[in-house]
Amino acid sequence: MNSSLRNPDRRHDLDALRASAMILGIIYHGALSLALGFPWVVQDPSASQSLYVFQSWVHGFRMHLFFIISGFFTAMLWKKRGSKALVSHRFRRILLPCIIGAITLVPVCNWVMFRAVVDGMERRTQIAQNEPPERNIWAAIVQHQPQAAKTHLENGFQWSELHPEFQTTALSWAAIHGDLECTRLLIQQGCDPSIANPDGNTPLHAAMFFGHYPVAEYLLEQGADITKKNNNQETPVKSLRIDAAVVPIIAGMLRMKIDPASIKHGRELIENKLTELKLGDANETSDMIASTNPSADTSKPPGARLQGLWSLLSTYPVFSYLWFLWFLWWYAVCFAIFAWFLSATKTYWLKYAKPWNSLKVHSPLALLVWIAITTVPILWMEALGYIFGPDTSVSFFPAPRIVAFYAVFFLFGATYYLSEDTQARLGSSWPWLLPLTMFVVFPLALEINLGTFGLRDTWKLPSDSIRPLSVLSQSLFAWWMSLSCIGLFRSCLSQQRAWIRYLSDSSYWLYVAHLPLVVILQSRVVDLPWNSFGKLSAISILSILLLLVSYQLLVRNTWIGRLLNGPRQAKSNPQASD
Repeated sequence: MNSSLRNPDRRHDLDALRASAMILGIIYHGALSLALGFPWVVQDPSASQSLYVFQSWVHGFRMHLFFIISGFFTAMLWKKRGSKALVSHRFRRILLPCIIGAITLVPVCNWVMFRAVVDGMERRTQIAQNEPPERNIWAAIVQHQPQAAKTHLENGFQWSELHPEFQTTALSWAAIHGDLECTRLLIQQGCDPSIANPDGNTPLHAAMFFGHYPVAEYLLEQGADITKKNNNQETPVKSLRIDAAVVPIIAGMLRMKIDPASIKHGRELIENKLTELKLGDANETSDMIASTNPSADTSKPPGARLQGLWSLLSTYPVFSYLWFLWFLWWYAVCFAIFAWFLSATKTYWLKYAKPWNSLKVHSPLALLVWIAITTVPILWMEALGYIFGPDTSVSFFPAPRIVAFYAVFFLFGATYYLSEDTQARLGSSWPWLLPLTMFVVFPLALEINLGTFGLRDTWKLPSDSIRPLSVLSQSLFAWWMSLSCIGLFRSCLSQQRAWIRYLSDSSYWLYVAHLPLVVILQSRVVDLPWNSFGKLSAISILSILLLLVSYQLLVRNTWIGRLLNGPRQAKSNPQASD
């Protein structure tokens, strides 16, 4: 029997797995600029569909696995030291780093991302502006050349033709770029003002999203359908009210240069026009105007002010990529309270419930129950059908569906520890389950959810079956992939190794500090003539090496290292990982 089974207080395999999940997160973020079609702050021209599949694979299970491990170590710490010590420990090692990171690293990351968006937008705009308008109608619209656009129409351009890269109609392209003259030209030539792109967005969606008031006004005058919904069931008015912070990211993807002030002013004018025409929701319109117009009457009843504060705290990205620390803190607190309650009612609990060590978390029936429970919060995921994997929530008050979703995995991890699986039965089927999950379950789940490989339409699935199949397949993939990883690491890395312990300690710092560096490296390699895999390798290797050097020189033996990992322990007296 291996050492981890003889000593249940040491789980070197889970130390290694936790470190691997952290490092995989660095590679995952490095791949976002190279994942074709993913809305990231850096859009690399070398982006490929292969890396879109890779980032979907990682996002579909990595944080789920991380919360299982966190739940396991939380239960271990509680069992050794009690509820009070658990809360104290998590306050020092989770909450304090979360707060410090939110006021230091997150603002730095936001600034780096802002610069990346601006630089990328300027670079792509310059390229687009240098394309001759005579080459195609798309270049003519970008450069606001209606005469050149008219020539392309006379030469046989068809309304059904789509932009070869962005899959928009010519009228939507004109609305996106705020080209009123080309918009007039296209409609006068017979184009339907409500013509839709494959994603369901119409020219009115585009004009309202980008705040192009003259184009939106003209489209409404020409009878554009303001009630027409896109594939996400959003009307043009909904596009108008999407957070303005999203606009620069989308503009960067479309190689546009925008002025945030003009967008804000244009959206206000459109809101006023909707009020004048009595279109859209009047209350929502007045709220929007009041929140964006300093001269508007801001006197609101206390209830409205509280609602505004709630909206801010539930949407503003306070924690950014450090959101998982915020979740972990509250999971630990709730676990401690629940454990205290069980201890206070110990006699009742032992009388009417089985002891913890009889829990069969590894049994097929139990796993089916966990999978079924997971499908409930997935049903409410807003990104389902558009991004593979769960939603994210980075605000002070996170979305309940996401809290509930990851809580299931955290609770499973805690139950796993308390079940005392000394026979290593959980994940023991990994030799066949891992390849089945990676090469059969994942591709099927990805195709059902997104149609990535272009096969879903040929399957002729009933439209009302796609969502439940997506929910079930994503849940199945997340659980089987996580359990396979647990089994694999327990089989291969259960012995104590110095390098595993070092990576486990350093990985905390590597992850909390990585994103600004990753975005900087993404911006630096964007113009290099390499393929997507070469760029991802460079980004990943450089960022990890630089972060390891910073950990060794600036963190490991300092107060930061003690904050993240606790006091250094003597080699002769190893403590249980927690």
